[in-house]
Amino acid sequence: MDLNADLLPAHMGATAADTPLYLLSGSFRSLSLALLAFYPTNRTISHITTVNAFGPHQYLALNRQKGVVYTTSWATPPILSSWALKTGEDGSVTDVEHLNTVQITATSSYINIPPPFDFVYSAGGPTGEVHRLEKDGSIGEKVQEFLFVPPGELEKADKSRVALRYGSHGVELSSSGYAFIPVLGTSTIEMYRRDQATGRLEHVFSSPSPRGPASHDGPRHVKVHPNGKILYCVTEHNNFLDVYRIEDDALVHLSAHSLLPPHLRASSDIGPTDDPHLRSVYRCGTLMLTPSTDTFPAPIALFTTTRGATSAQRGWVSVFRLGSDGLVVPMLPPTVTSEGESVDEVGGIQSPLGARDETSRFETPTSSGKANALDIRVKSSRLGGPTESSGFWILLTDDDRKADMKGAVRVLEWDGWGVPGRNADPKTWEVKVVAEWPDKVGRGGRGRMMGEIVEVESVEPEFTGASHAIWLD
Repeated sequence: MDLNADLLPAHMGATAADTPLYLLSGSFRSLSLALLAFYPTNRTISHITTVNAFGPHQYLALNRQKGVVYTTSWATPPILSSWALKTGEDGSVTDVEHLNTVQITATSSYINIPPPFDFVYSAGGPTGEVHRLEKDGSIGEKVQEFLFVPPGELEKADKSRVALRYGSHGVELSSSGYAFIPVLGTSTIEMYRRDQATGRLEHVFSSPSPRGPASHDGPRHVKVHPNGKILYCVTEHNNFLDVYRIEDDALVHLSAHSLLPPHLRASSDIGPTDDPHLRSVYRCGTLMLTPSTDTFPAPIALFTTTRGATSAQRGWVSVFRLGSDGLVVPMLPPTVTSEGESVDEVGGIQSPLGARDETSRFETPTSSGKANALDIRVKSSRLGGPTESSGFWILLTDDDRKADMKGAVRVLEWDGWGVPGRNADPKTWEVKVVAEWPDKVGRGGRGRMMGEIVEVESVEPEFTGASHAIWLD
């Protein structure tokens, strides 16, 4: 397949191929990974290959060199796997090759490779683990296992994917030397100090729910601002975004924001139930900061997702505006300095402001099933110039069966908060779908089961229930 063969239409004055951006998606319902290419100008997604993997729910993470992908799995026994990206002479990503698989104690939900990129961290259910990385990028020896149950209860503790509903559910690390793990069942965020030389974590603080123990928040996923001073957490059971200040060996709660539009907040609660997981018709998904750009070195927004509990409720993407200090701030009329710079009155000179609500909302085409996972990359500016917001491409996955033939993986576009005087219309700041895969043209492709001895070819394996997709370049 010639991945650069899709040219722009002649009437658009195309003189060169539409250069693809590569992405890899895991699945909740297929034992495979899908390698895809997104063409930004034509706004299409092409399938390159499907590679058989090891169990569903592949949460993915990319190493610093962008040559190895790490995945979690719902397989039994629990495992982590590493995969090498194969590239052509022109730099195109052509295939995915299994490097190695290691067994872990309990099914992991998330995986993380922080600087200095010598260790891989994972957490899920009753345990979390730290593994050393080998020179070829494969996963090496386990250097630490830490528990979220008393040691005497580990043997009998549920170690399957079911434990992800009430155990640990993620792991994030900060530039200031801390690690944070949200635990759904205890409604706490566990804080650790990290030794960069050994990779080991030392527990220093347990942060309770800001709404009290009876709230049963279910903290699911956290992110740390690049300044190392602000932590964001989304709660699965009651759909909040909580913002914390990171202090020496402690977290201080600063603010809370609903992940749901105002018109849905009152009607989303089902009522009293013995299972907090069932208390709302919506469940938070994940969150991600916009990457740094030359114009805006600090993230200008935080994206969050919420899934429908059933196919009757559509999911939501919310975009929270951030000041340069990392705090969520409301939209205010812009103040322009004598030098023509737009000033954020809360966070300093950071990004252009407009008079609108603090949050932009996008309703997803389906409930998104168990997915609505995100990845974000910067796109090239269409207008050019140092004062322009270049905008972002956002990957969004969909596990709803309605998306099996259209939209298991979507690319969304968001052009930032706008530039005063040039795109002041709020409609230009909306999130919108620009490409979907599959797109009513079927799915599948070449598949392989990677084994120690043989390689087995399969014929067009299905790929359904996209879980998490990441940009590869």
